Amino acid sequence: MRRPRLAARVPSIASAGAVCAILAAGGSTRAGTDKITADLGGQPVLAWSLASAIASGAFTRIIVVVRPDAARGPIEQVVRSRAPDASVVAGGDTRTQSSWAALVAATDADVVAIHDSARPFVPPSLFARCVEIARAEGTAVAGLPLADTVRRADEAGVAIEEVSREGLWSAQTPQAFRRDVLERARVAVGDRSFGDDAAAVRAAGLPVRMVLGERRNLKITTMEDLAYARELVAKGLVGMPALQIR
Repeated sequence: MRRPRLAARVPSIASAGAVCAILAAGGSTRAGTDKITADLGGQPVLAWSLASAIASGAFTRIIVVVRPDAARGPIEQVVRSRAPDASVVAGGDTRTQSSWAALVAATDADVVAIHDSARPFVPPSLFARCVEIARAEGTAVAGLPLADTVRRADEAGVAIEEVSREGLWSAQTPQAFRRDVLERARVAVGDRSFGDDAAAVRAAGLPVRMVLGERRNLKITTMEDLAYARELVAKGLVGMPALQIR
């Protein structure tokens, strides 16, 4: 049986030069396993993001960023067998360093969309929407307005105060930026590290545009998250964009 391969060519709407950088350089310490290559519905977790990025039609090229000290074999096999035109590059010791490595590799991009490979259920439409808005406005960060009550607690877990959730968002990926915005942020923040790329851009004094994300765009951090993701797939509540047999 031949392995299913993702359609490698993207539609012409990507002609302006957007690049998708999928970060697969995390240590997976909280998951207790290599969550990037873990099985999810018969496919590695990484394959889901690859499929969605290609299906979006928003990108001329895809870059996968791996740990600098990692054996590339398993990840490269996932990438080459499904998206042979994609590039695999070494990242850094921090998430921010890996994002800068992607920026350096994306010399042909006018927009760079950075996505965590641990978010396998990102819909193609969200990739496309973030790229479109970033091209027009400079930035586009997927996220959700907070719906739950938020309380601040002390080290013992005792609630101190309720925090107004008005204007608060939970950030997701993709986070898309015009290349010039990321370049300015990279120069401005130097060697500092941030929780996500939007934080680096804000630290550089640049505005960030939030874009309504998707509740299904969950992040796999722990084994419980992976089990929940597998349950969603098994129940048919999420599905991978169509694969093409070659």
